[in-house]
Amino acid sequence: MAASRTGSGKTLSYLIPIIERLYMKKWTVLDGLGALIILPTRELAIQVFQVFNSITEFHELSVGLIIGGKDLEYEKKNIHIMNVLICTPGRLLQHMEESVGFSADNLQIVVLDEADMILEMGFANTLKAIMQNLPQGRQTMLFSATLSKNIHELGRLSLKV
Repeated sequence: MAASRTGSGKTLSYLIPIIERLYMKKWTVLDGLGALIILPTRELAIQVFQVFNSITEFHELSVGLIIGGKDLEYEKKNIHIMNVLICTPGRLLQHMEESVGFSADNLQIVVLDEADMILEMGFANTLKAIMQNLPQGRQTMLFSATLSKNIHELGRLSLKV
């Protein structure tokens, strides 16, 4: 759990460990979903997606951008071959409930970025539902601009092993 103000450059502090861990485990499309990055808004998800793509030019990891406003059927067809998903909470939960090929059984890392904003936007119940459907043996990273009481509660829920 880390407090870091918005715009402080923390994106690389979680992208590099994700890439390193999956690279060291020789992760392939056959291994499925290895990392999940949850952000509060489409705009932030797009930014992280762009940064991820810019630093993985020589890696073979597949990455998916799962956000509202994108083609849901296209996402459903391709979600099962993604190693890393960068997403918003509502769209992720929709895929967890509706997409036949979605599986988080091999998940290694979950990142909750801008967790305070996720809660402020009313996604607390959505996050609880998501976290309850993820494997227990994962590493979870939680980043927030503030460490309020609500963030500590979310930390207790999401950082359990």
